[in-house]
Amino acid sequence: MSYSDLLRTALEEGATLPRAMEYLRGTGASPLEAASAVQEATGRTWMEAREVVAQSRAWAGPRSGALPVTKPRDWYGAIGQHGRSGHGAMSVLPHLWRPAPRTASGSAR
Repeated sequence: MSYSDLLRTALEEGATLPRAMEYLRGTGASPLEAASAVQEATGRTWMEAREVVAQSRAWAGPRSGALPVTKPRDWYGAIGQHGRSGHGAMSVLPHLWRPAPRTASGSAR
């Protein structure tokens, strides 16, 4: 089922266009795909369809997992980050090496 079919179905079931936009976003549509669906389902021009998407609450905020960029992120100390060298784990791994413990006979295990 295409996004235009989903939009058409939502509108036929009585959903308002802004609510249908939220439904499309929830199903994974991009703003471009949503605009195309609006154009096909409602007969609006491409510019009108793009404006509907731009004005909808569905695309007013970031997608899940995305953060609005208000200031540069400070990655230092983040999970999976190992300092500011830019080499990731490779800058830490050489320092993690330690010799194997010796047994009473003097040989390594």
